[in-house]
Formats: sequence, structure tokens, C-alpha cells
Amino acid sequence: MNTQKKALALILHSSSYDRLYQGMSCALAALALGREVKLFFTYWALETLRKDASNALMLDEEANAHKEILEKNLKEGHMQKISELYVQAKTMGAKFYACTQSMGLLNISRDELVKEVDKSMGLTTFLVEALEDQILFI
Repeated sequence: MNTQKKALALILHSSSYDRLYQGMSCALAALALGREVKLFFTYWALETLRKDASNALMLDEEANAHKEILEKNLKEGHMQKISELYVQAKTMGAKFYACTQSMGLLNISRDELVKEVDKSMGLTTFLVEALEDQILFI
């Protein structure tokens, strides 16, 4: 039996709060269980790593139907802002990677990203780094 804990690699694509929250919940749970976690931010999720990113509640069409519930829970402190989850995950040892292709598409420079970002790389490089990991796309 293999007792080594498999690392968790998450590919985050959306900037919708519900999707990011679930991705970060998976990351934080894995970190709490002693697993290594790698987070790859691409497309709209990458925009949430900008230094000037707003903590405004961004929702896709499906989640927008539940906007009042989410806003209420955020206001009452039952749910955390995404930026707070990023800091918590980084403090627990998560590795943050920014997609270079998305950086080019969105015209985002490395200097514009928060300090939690460890590296920028392409998807192929990330997949090579995560070759032995459990990979989830959110």
C-alpha cells in the first residue's frame, strides 16, 4: 500500500465566486490533510490574482440566481472573500501558478500579480509538474 499522499493540482478557469470558493475549499481541505497543493490560474480566474482585483462578488449566470444568499453570507461573515482564501492557502503552503498564455491574452504582466503567485508558466509545463498529482478542473 502506498502511504505517500498524492498532491492535488487544481486548474481554476472561472472568476465566478462559487467556482473559486469551491476550488479553494478543495485546496484548503487537502492542505489541512497534509497534501501538497498546486493552483493553476487561467483565463478569468487569473484576473482575480491582480493586485488591484476587486473583492466584488463576481458570479456567472447560474450562480447569479443565488446572489442574495451569497451576499448575505459574505456580509455576515459565514463565507470568506476570495482574496482571504488565497492568503490562507498560501500560508498553508499552496503553490500558485499563473498561465502565461492567459497573461498574454488579458495583457497582464507579472508585476501586476499578487505576491502569492510563485511562478508563471504554460499549461504544458504545469501538467508536467503535476504529472503524478490528482488534477481537478474547476
